Amino acid sequence: MVSFSYAETEITEGYDENTEITIRGTVAEIMHGMRVPLILKLKTGTKTYNVVTAPMWYLSRNAITFSIGTALEVTGSRYFGRDGNLYVIARQIRDAETGSVTVLRDSYCKPLWRGGHRMHDRHLP
Repeated sequence: MVSFSYAETEITEGYDENTEITIRGTVAEIMHGMRVPLILKLKTGTKTYNVVTAPMWYLSRNAITFSIGTALEVTGSRYFGRDGNLYVIARQIRDAETGSVTVLRDSYCKPLWRGGHRMHDRHLP
């Protein structure tokens, strides 16, 4: 079971480029809470990753949605939470079917919802 409190605490601890990976899989579950980032359970064959995306208000404001069964390619920082689960803090997410890319962190790996970013930095064509 994924604990939202772990994800909320650990996402604020920073993105580590040294642990960056790219995974491909299918969205098996979408989890969201009141004051925490949306988490996608991404099945990649033998493993399931908890992909930490962005706060719901940011996703809603930018019309970013995810659906169960969608094939995605996620680039992000991998870590094991204190709850023992495997997480990936997403930097960017590419829809494998449409090719559209959603960027969640800037070139310095800072979250785009923290402010100070130009609008065109949020999505790649």
